[in-house]
Amino acid sequence: MAAFSVATDVGLNKCLFFYPKTFKVIRKITTSCLRCNIQPQPQARQASQQLVGVVGLEIHAQIHSNTKLFSGSAVKFSAPPNSVVSLFDASLPGTLPVLNQRCVEAAVMTGLALNCRINNKSLFDRKHYFYADLPSGYQITQQRCPIAVDGKLTYNVFGGKKKNVFQKSVNIKQIQLEQDSGKSLHDDVRGQTLIDLNRAGVGLMELVMEPDMSCGEEAAAAVRELQLILQALGTCQANMSEGQLRVDANVSVHRAGEALGVRTEVKNINSVRYLARAIDYEIQRQIDVLQSGGTVHNETRAYDSKTGETVPMRDKEGLQDYRFMPEPNLPPLMVYEDEASLPSGADASQAVLVRPIREQLPELPAVRRDRLVQTYGILPEHSCTLVNEDGLVEYFESVLQATRKEPRAVIGWVTNDLLGLLKLQDMSVSQSPVGPPALAQLLQLQETGGISSSVARQVFQEMWKSPHKSAQQIVQEQDLGIVSDAQDLQRICQEVMDSHPDEVLAVRSGNKKVLNRLMGLVQRATKGRSDPLRVREILEEKTS
Repeated sequence: MAAFSVATDVGLNKCLFFYPKTFKVIRKITTSCLRCNIQPQPQARQASQQLVGVVGLEIHAQIHSNTKLFSGSAVKFSAPPNSVVSLFDASLPGTLPVLNQRCVEAAVMTGLALNCRINNKSLFDRKHYFYADLPSGYQITQQRCPIAVDGKLTYNVFGGKKKNVFQKSVNIKQIQLEQDSGKSLHDDVRGQTLIDLNRAGVGLMELVMEPDMSCGEEAAAAVRELQLILQALGTCQANMSEGQLRVDANVSVHRAGEALGVRTEVKNINSVRYLARAIDYEIQRQIDVLQSGGTVHNETRAYDSKTGETVPMRDKEGLQDYRFMPEPNLPPLMVYEDEASLPSGADASQAVLVRPIREQLPELPAVRRDRLVQTYGILPEHSCTLVNEDGLVEYFESVLQATRKEPRAVIGWVTNDLLGLLKLQDMSVSQSPVGPPALAQLLQLQETGGISSSVARQVFQEMWKSPHKSAQQIVQEQDLGIVSDAQDLQRICQEVMDSHPDEVLAVRSGNKKVLNRLMGLVQRATKGRSDPLRVREILEEKTS
């Protein structure tokens, strides 16, 4: 095609009619371009004139702690309404906040893992606004001087036909401690709103990411990487379905080299998949508005997962005055490097020390992926799959320890066969009916020539259905062992050749590819119980 003409439906329809194969490729490229704003290159340097997306994120991560940020109330996700509420949580007059040391340590650990600079002195502020589920009328947060600043999150994005791994990064402006609000429960039947204050006062880390991303796919990958880091640290369980990780996306579009456009904020997105869809929809919506001569308004929007669209919530044209002021009931939060830097007479057990926390940092996901690639020689995309699933690395390494199979042979079983069935039945790795020892026994049986590769997968399916049975037991009960008798294998091969003379003639005429068909017929005759290498030897000998 002389020109890359896919900008309109007409162009696409013409391409489909005249170039059906080319259409599939172009459609794929165009979809990718719309998603990540990567402009096709055949028509020169017009990329600078194209509108591209700009995405920044604000993420609220619920700190994994037994008690709330400023009170001793328990943190329980499914507790009965208003059952874990202290006097301070309900904002009764005269109650005072008492800072939870565990929450501070969690914020420091998270900041260190994200390459942030930890501020030795940070401050608490009051942010005033009215919500029915915010009984005090203000939120205690860290607006002026947060606990951690200037970090960076590195994440992986898959792309290209071969699903190669591309590394990207996003700058983290700050991490601040703040308290959560309660929850409003709307009763449409009775026409009333009820307030549950169980969540009021729960400790949050707000992570503010700079607008360094360009599409939903990148934002989703960054959030997924953050999830893995938080879970590895133990500072946040990061279960989005339970509200432990909530994402607000700031989205705008502009032309490269020009100032950033007017942004909209898509609030409270509660899944990685919806995050990608919401951002991509919002980018395309803003592009459509501008190209039709309209104006993008500075507003807050929500994502409707049923329609796949963002919908207006409220406008932000008038700058809201939160009347920030220093929190009078909390002194500056001091964090020290180590015991040597503590003031004279200070109790080390009551202080937050950076060095011990740094030394306790676990193996982070990026380091773990690199270790898996270097240690076992697996592909980077396989290491990503292993690390992305909780408990899958441990499963993989347990299987390796119990079998002599090469890691590259085991990885397919773990990431395809095992993980495929787990996903199909919505199960976690810990719930797998086939444990690492059982899978190792199956692979060892295949390695020693007891069963063929096709039979091994058949046995695996049976083990999944009957976890109390071993691989050896299933093989014996169903007579799935490899055909080891040479005379029987010779006879079966000869029978297949006698019933398919045309294929035999083709092989003898030099068409060696047909030999694979004969091998498949022998495998079918033996129900997959024959050794492919031995079958090929016999067939080559008989057709020579």
